[in-house]
Parts: sequence; C-alpha cells; structure tokens
Amino acid sequence: MKFSRRDTLTGLALVPAAPVFARKSKALPLLPPEASPFDGLADRLLALMPETGTYNGVPASLDGGPLARRMDDYSPSGEAAIRSGLKAGKEWLATVRTKGDPRSAMQRAVIEATLEIGTRSAGVPYGKVNPFNFSGHVPYVINQIAGPHIDGVNQMMEQQSLQTPRAVDAWLEKLDSFPAAFGGVIEKVRADRAAGSVPPRILLEKTLPVLDAFLSGVPDKHPLIRALAERTDAAGLSRRTRQLAIRRATTSLQRRARPVFARLRAEVARMLGAAPTDSGLWAQPQGAELYAANVRALGDTRLSPDEIHAIGLDEVARISAQMNTLLAGQGMTQGSIGARMSALARDPKNQFEDSDAGREALLAYVREKVRGAEALYGKLLPEALIPRQSLVVKRVPVATQDGAPGGFYDGPSLDGTRPGTYWINLRDMAAVARFRLPTLSYHEGVPGHHTQGSVATAYGEAPLLIRIGSFNAYQEGWGLYAERLMAEMGAYEADPLGDLGRLQDELFRAVRLVVDTGLHHKRWTREQAIRTMQDITGIAETRVTAEVERYMAWPGQALGYKLGQLRLLDLRQRYMASRGKNADIRGFHALVLEAGAMPLDLVEQRLGLT
Repeated sequence: MKFSRRDTLTGLALVPAAPVFARKSKALPLLPPEASPFDGLADRLLALMPETGTYNGVPASLDGGPLARRMDDYSPSGEAAIRSGLKAGKEWLATVRTKGDPRSAMQRAVIEATLEIGTRSAGVPYGKVNPFNFSGHVPYVINQIAGPHIDGVNQMMEQQSLQTPRAVDAWLEKLDSFPAAFGGVIEKVRADRAAGSVPPRILLEKTLPVLDAFLSGVPDKHPLIRALAERTDAAGLSRRTRQLAIRRATTSLQRRARPVFARLRAEVARMLGAAPTDSGLWAQPQGAELYAANVRALGDTRLSPDEIHAIGLDEVARISAQMNTLLAGQGMTQGSIGARMSALARDPKNQFEDSDAGREALLAYVREKVRGAEALYGKLLPEALIPRQSLVVKRVPVATQDGAPGGFYDGPSLDGTRPGTYWINLRDMAAVARFRLPTLSYHEGVPGHHTQGSVATAYGEAPLLIRIGSFNAYQEGWGLYAERLMAEMGAYEADPLGDLGRLQDELFRAVRLVVDTGLHHKRWTREQAIRTMQDITGIAETRVTAEVERYMAWPGQALGYKLGQLRLLDLRQRYMASRGKNADIRGFHALVLEAGAMPLDLVEQRLGLT
C-alpha cells in the first residue's frame, strides 16, 4: 500500500496529552496534517547537528541551504546544546499523543528509541553524542578513525552537494568557518582532558599522520581542492564559477584551514605525555557506565558483557568447525584455522597485484560481484521494493586509509542525487585476498547495506527522523545476514574458497564479541586483543591491528554485527514457521526492510511475533 504525503502526516499528527489527574473532558482534537511536530523536532535537532543533515542530503542542506554552511559545534557549549536538545525532545515527546493506527505507533516508537539512545549516557560528560550515527556516544572526539578532522573533511569531499553555484558558495563558507569550528574541537579536547578523559596513546599516535596528511603537499593537489575541482566540473558548472571557487578555496585552505589543523595537531601531540597505555574504556572515568550504555544502544541487547563474551566463544567454535571441514576439502588439514587461512591468502592465485593496475582489477572484480547480486533481487524482494538507487565502488582515500576499516558504505542522499558508495580499503593488497571480496561486497553493497539503505530511503513520506535513523544492530546485523543469505542463494556453489572467505568474515564478527568485551570489560591489552583475533581468524595483521584500534575508539559498535544477525535469523525462522505453506522469504525481507532502521524489538512486532 502506498501512502501519500497527506495520509502520512495525518497518521502522525500530535497534540499535547492531558495531565494525568485532569478532570474528564472532551478529547483534544488532533492537529491538522499540515502541522507535523515530528518535522519540527527534526528541524530543531538538525539545527544543532548540521553535519548529520548534510550527510543525509536533507532539504535544508541542498542548494546552499543553511545546514550546508557550517560544521557541528564541537565546543563544550555546543555539545551541551546537543545533549539539551535531545533531552528536550524526549521530554516533549512524552507529552504528546498520536493517532492509534499501527503505522503511527511504530514511527513514534522508533523516534522514542532514537531519543533514548541520545540521552542514555548523558551523565558521562566527555566525548560526543549522536544518535543518528552508528557509533553512538564516542568517548574520544579526535581519534585515528573518525571525528571532524576525518568525517567533516570527507563529507565535504564526497557527500556535500556541489551541484549549483549556491551550493558551492555554502561549501566555501563552511571551509572559511574551519578556524571557529576546529577551535571548538580544541576546546572540547581540553575540556574532556580536564574531565579526566584522554584517548589511549596508540590512538593519538595514529591520529597524527591523519592531521599531517591534511597539512602536507601543495595546495592545488590537496584532496579537498581536487574534490572541489572534479565535482564542480562533473556538475557542469561554468568555467569561471569553478575557477573562482578553486581560487577562493585554495586561499582559505592555506590561511584558515591549515593553520587551525596545525593547532589541533599540536594539541594532540601535547596529550601524548598524559595518554594512558590501557586500551579499554574501563580505564576512563565512568567507563563502565558508558560501555553499558553503548552495549544497550549499539548491540541492541540487554545481555551483560560476560554473556556476550560467551556467545562469541560459542559462535567461534561453531564457525571454526564449518571452516575446518571446507579446509580439509582443500587438502589443508594441518595447523590452526588462522594459519591455514593465512596460507591461502598468501597464495599468489588468491592475490591481486600490488600496483595501480592490480587495484583497478580488484575494483572491477568487486563491481562484477555487485552486479551479480543485483540479478537476484527478484528472488529476495517484492518487485515494488527493488532498489533503483545506483551503487558506486571506490577505494578509500589514501590520506585516511591507514586508520579506516577494510570496507564501509555511505548511503545515498534523500533526494536521490548522490548514489550509495561502497568504499574498499586498498592500503595493503595482501589483506584483501580474492576469496574475501565476494562476501565483503554482499555486506557493504547488495543485498547488504546498499539494499537496506535504498529501501529505507524510498519509504514513502515518512518523518525525517525515521528516514535518517540509525540503529547499529539492525543495520550491521542485516549486512551480516545478507552475507549468509547469498550463500543460501547459491552464490558459493562453485566457489568453495569464496565460501571460506564468507565464513572467515563471519568468524571475524564472532570474534568481535569476544574482543570488544575483552577490551572494555575484561581489561584486555591491545596486544592481547590483536593476538587473539589473528590467531583465530588468520586475517592479515595490518587489518586486525586497525580493527582492534577501531574497537578502542568505538566501544560497543562491533557488537551489533553478530548480535543483530543472530536475532534476524531467529526472527526469520519463527516468521517462516508461523506462515507454514504460505511462507515467502520476500515477505519476511519486506517487513524487515520497508519501514527503515529500527530496534529489533520493533522488527519483531512488525513480523507479528510478539
């Protein structure tokens, strides 16, 4: 059933609820559909978090809109304003009522969950809260994998619109604002340090090269300037507009952006002397409290860290047994699973050449896998839900590849002008063996994140807070579910090495349950976590090291993959059993995907299993 804008807004109309002890009176009328308080709440929150709006391509960020002209306010007062806005939104929502139809009730519940995630850890003063981001409450504003020095810059390079002269003017205005914006970042770093929170030393050491990359090189070759030149050319803007923009941007880079980055670099370097060598969040003030909040939000679970750790060990044993059988079929029976997988990865037959040509060949291979998965859409989704959004495959920029994951996905803009992008990290070609690439592509691309995100983006005229919602266990759980789904669809019938690559990646996600809880709850060292992960999986040391350091920067985020997948598999089994002869996996996928990201308890409700 399709919903018009009027139908949707009517279903979401809200009014303040009557006081609990008020005298009985006539029911308050619902507001007219033209007045959507959910939209007003979105406007208020995105005014405090403009980068979230710009990343998602909301209307106020397009064609030079106000959200595109500035970064988030990272200063202590700016962070306090964001937290206050989320708290006020939660309090406001508690005072309103919705129509009683299931669609309205579900959408309200999703928004309530978002605001709960945004306020659950409010008592921990350091770090940055963003319930619309998959990493939740990050304890360290500046680190080697994320933060304004990476995400803010990458957003300007890749996601922010440059389609019109007004959009270019907004981009340039944002670049001009770097002294104030990153001055606020420096204030926040100092305030967090005063609160007792300093990132682990290794994370700071690996942040310095990221800052150095921004500061180095001739201006006209800088990634920001090159992105501006290439994207305005692709947009068909006039030569004069492009030349003036590049000239102004180059001046701003040299006189405004690079000087404040140099100040930020000096601040990070100064922290090294006070930085702890302990790896886990437990070593930070209120670390156990923040980790518990992130486990609940990002793992979408009420399980304790000890219970999660045990599940991880059980999954490691189960997946290892499957891999052992497949490895034996390849004549590989000696040594640990990790050692045998390492040997397979080193085989030249399973490697792409470590050269520009080899990297291009790898990207072509990945694109072929994505196209093959798209051909199966008719078996996976109802026709009406098959995505029309395009997907592009790119390598992670060299300037940020050292701290970045092996692969990740950036969704399309809400207006459809920016495609989804599947990024693959090619810093170490030995770490991207051929047999691991199909499952990575199914996870990040089709039928994984790109499929899920595209279906959600097309979700009628849903409130903006629904369309930009982020629920880590749902989204990452779906990505891992998609990997297994492709195996069930026969993708590896003639590719036993590819199936080993799939199982190795699933093993990798199971080990995450062990390592994340090990670091942040059981007080493991970084070295212990790296050793454990590599011994079990056999994945290249460079990737394992970057992964462990990622978990150090994003406590709890790594739990969502396996916990989410296990929950989705359980829901599918129960749903299909409840439908008997009428069971259709496309119907299951439709109910899971069509309403967008949400807590898995709400998915269970949508499936009629509660």
